[in-house]
Amino acid sequence: LVESKKVSDVPADLHSILHSNRAFAHIKLQKWAEAETDCSEALKVNPKNTKATYRRAMARYELGKHESAMEDLEKVLKELPDPNSNKEAMELKEKISAQLKKKAPSPKAETSQPAPGFKRMQIVEESDDEDEPAKPTTSPKAAEPFPEIKLELSKAGVEKAKTEANTLFSQGKVDDAVKWFSKGLWLVESKKVKDVPADLHSILHSNRAFAHIKLKKWAEAETDCSEALK
Repeated sequence: LVESKKVSDVPADLHSILHSNRAFAHIKLQKWAEAETDCSEALKVNPKNTKATYRRAMARYELGKHESAMEDLEKVLKELPDPNSNKEAMELKEKISAQLKKKAPSPKAETSQPAPGFKRMQIVEESDDEDEPAKPTTSPKAAEPFPEIKLELSKAGVEKAKTEANTLFSQGKVDDAVKWFSKGLWLVESKKVKDVPADLHSILHSNRAFAHIKLKKWAEAETDCSEALK
């Protein structure tokens, strides 16, 4: 009603509260990206909406955007008469601080090569640098992941990877499904198989993203969705 201009005399505070409250509902559903978007919309309308700022900090923490989450939380704490009296806010600050401490890798860590497959996904998940986008879990130059999974070097092999992954996913074996999706993507992106339709390539990323969502690996899910949309 408000944004379609069906109703034009709505106060900015009410407009902002609608977005902020929907964001809180998204948080309860663990829909972190939607929650972040609604909080940002709420703050566009009313930058002084402290609840929206705090809820965006919560969502950004879950999305791995720890630096921006801390910026939001610091704004909230400045608005409180006694920040230490808000137990939830202080606990969130401690969680974000702990993640930020992990952010700066040692020089050796920067030069070391991540192991393929699932270990690589863990490394991406633990990266908290908002300015550096998460790296795809499958790259053309990556060593062969999951060598125990044998596939024909053909379009049929890629199709088999997708079918097997979908079957495993439907059986609740989500980790195994990720392995098969990853193996199929490796065949495509390492150029082992060159006649793969763009639709199939996109579906592999999209389906693996859904598996990551089931595993609550939000950064990997976002990366796979972005790859699917390229």
